[in-house]
Amino acid sequence: MRIPQHSRSSYLVRMEHLLLLRLIRSLFPVVLAFVGTTTARAQPDTTHLTSVQLQDCLLLTGPSTWEALQLSPDQLRRIQFVQDACKEECDVKSAQKQPNPISNADGTTVMAEVKNILTTDQYRAWMAHCAEGRSGGQAPK
Repeated sequence: MRIPQHSRSSYLVRMEHLLLLRLIRSLFPVVLAFVGTTTARAQPDTTHLTSVQLQDCLLLTGPSTWEALQLSPDQLRRIQFVQDACKEECDVKSAQKQPNPISNADGTTVMAEVKNILTTDQYRAWMAHCAEGRSGGQAPK
């Protein structure tokens, strides 16, 4: 008994599809694991940063970081005012906080102002910069 040519070709096509499907199924976990690890490296976890850590990062963030974040001249001027205010109000060891019975500031107002000054992308990049512990001279990527 002979199998017609068109049946043989459709049989081969079905077999190719089955083999391809098996290959995809076997590679799927590997691809998923790879994507998970590259995503984790690309975006540092910023959820663990405390207010005090962010305040400290703000005080230590230098001009090269702000330049890398591409702040406008107005943003840069406002951030410098906020950094100066943080030196007086923030709850970190590096701040030279003066006892002031009138002000009960704990630095949260300062941090809210940082968020208002920076764009969403700039704020995310700055938070990632702080999460990676590069407050000193290294600029964000």
